[in-house]
Amino acid sequence: MTNISQNLSCLAGEKEQNGSVLEALTLYDAAIRLNSSDTALWLKTAELLANESMNTEAIIGFTHVLVLDPKNSSALVGRGEVQAREGDLAEAFDDFKNAVSHDQRNAAAHAGLARIYNANNETEQALIEYGTAINISPRNFEYYVEIGEILFDSGRFNEAAKAYDNALKINLKDARSWKRLGEMLRLSNRLEEAAVAYGQLNSLVPDDKDNLFIQAGLLEKIRKYKEAKEIYAGLVSEDPKNVSFLVALARVQNVLGEFDESAAVSRGALLENQSNADAWSNLGFSYANMKNFKASFDAFNQSLKLRPGDAITITNVGFLLMQSGKYQEALYRFNNATRIDPEDSTTWIHKARAELALGKRDDAFSSATRATRLSPYSYDAWYLLGDIASVSKRYDEAKEAFSNALEINPMNDNAFRYLVDVMRNLNQAYETIHYYDKTISQNPNIPVAWMRKGYAADLAKEYSISEDAYAQVVKIQPDNTEGWTNLGFARFQQGNYFGAIDAFNESLKIDPDQSVYYVNRGAAYQKIDRLDDAYKDFSKALELSPDNRDALYGMGKTLYKMGKVHESFPYFKKIGENLYIARVYDSLYQGVTYFSNNWNYWRYSYQW
Repeated sequence: MTNISQNLSCLAGEKEQNGSVLEALTLYDAAIRLNSSDTALWLKTAELLANESMNTEAIIGFTHVLVLDPKNSSALVGRGEVQAREGDLAEAFDDFKNAVSHDQRNAAAHAGLARIYNANNETEQALIEYGTAINISPRNFEYYVEIGEILFDSGRFNEAAKAYDNALKINLKDARSWKRLGEMLRLSNRLEEAAVAYGQLNSLVPDDKDNLFIQAGLLEKIRKYKEAKEIYAGLVSEDPKNVSFLVALARVQNVLGEFDESAAVSRGALLENQSNADAWSNLGFSYANMKNFKASFDAFNQSLKLRPGDAITITNVGFLLMQSGKYQEALYRFNNATRIDPEDSTTWIHKARAELALGKRDDAFSSATRATRLSPYSYDAWYLLGDIASVSKRYDEAKEAFSNALEINPMNDNAFRYLVDVMRNLNQAYETIHYYDKTISQNPNIPVAWMRKGYAADLAKEYSISEDAYAQVVKIQPDNTEGWTNLGFARFQQGNYFGAIDAFNESLKIDPDQSVYYVNRGAAYQKIDRLDDAYKDFSKALELSPDNRDALYGMGKTLYKMGKVHESFPYFKKIGENLYIARVYDSLYQGVTYFSNNWNYWRYSYQW
């Protein structure tokens, strides 16, 4: 009989593993009828019943085990867990306590006590019991998760994070831990790490739209717009009538410059809900960037009818008014927007621009300063502050602002050029030459750094330094026409006209259809009295660009120097070069043939 009972028990175990619960229970029952005193059979049956939430039958089974073996801690724990599930906390507590008294190394019993303590709001005692359970069973990640839940609910987020992190060290596939970590990281404004946590969660539970939406929102906030768009697009494909998904997708498409696509998605959202202010606002933004200003105004105004106090939309309307040159009306909008939301740096930036356009420089400076305080890592804010300070001749403040802008975006050309200009006004032009020396020493193959060093040296009139810098540019990038042109300029200013011609030749080899390159070389030919060559270059320049003032001036002067005074006159007259018009008349009527320097029309201020 015992062998038959064992065989039935083995067969029941196989059925249980295969998911055939009812068959397994039937086989266990048959085995028990053959051997009713076998506690192991009763325990297996009770545990299976408990797993299937057949609570009453499970309690009967565990109780029968305890009749046969009153100190069976597994049965006490099993019955305690079922009783706790049923809400019978006192009975459950007694079972867990008894289990611990019989077997102090029973981790499940300590965990059971911890759950009862937690249910009774005895948090610290619960944490102590969980600590004991972990000491006994350190690889059970569930205990760490449960500790994390208690700490999370108590607002002890740092401790909770450590608990979830410990759970994940044991089991990287625990979705609950990733979700909680993501939530806490969001609360701590650690958005990049939160996005990673939600990414892990969504790889484990890929069909939860809410979590995917949260992940996309986090990616959007940390400016990973393409990744956010991919998730939003996936959500829209699965649920094409979900307005929240459509609005989010359109918003990111606008950021990515996909204005046509964004407008189409926004219109789709409005087909579902005409009263969605965000959809109208997205549409207005798309139309504005598509230069359809009337449609943009209409869309923004629809948004404002639905949500009159939305500062961002009011700012966008102000921006449109600025585009139309209506700066006073725009400023009125920006003032309203800053009253509604005084913490939005973008509105303060636009406000400063409107004030500057209206000549209110002090107000513009204050607004731009406010923008830098709200967004200290905003290149646009610092650049604008530098621009306003420079226009107002507040050069020290302009220097600081442009320097901060370059700290944020070291490779922005405009900020560096304005910084150099400001430092010239502070008599610090020479210092700017060495602004990029550290960058160059770390990596000498950055052409932009060499180019800027050359530019700074040009403005400081240190042409030997600029020549060396531009030589490095063309060494790194032999097809860089700007590098060759600037190299030619540096040589020209040092009187090395033959070297300048060589450099200008390289620019023309790379791009023979640029009028200015022929003007440059023509000026150099003129300096060494190769007037026929100069004439050819200025002729070619005028063929490519008939209204090029530099070419007209160069041609007039070349003809004048060739003695073709009558022919030179129309070129000077066309550009209104009164000095040379007077000299033409002097030559014709008084025989005066002297020449002087002119700086007005030469693109690089060359001294002819």
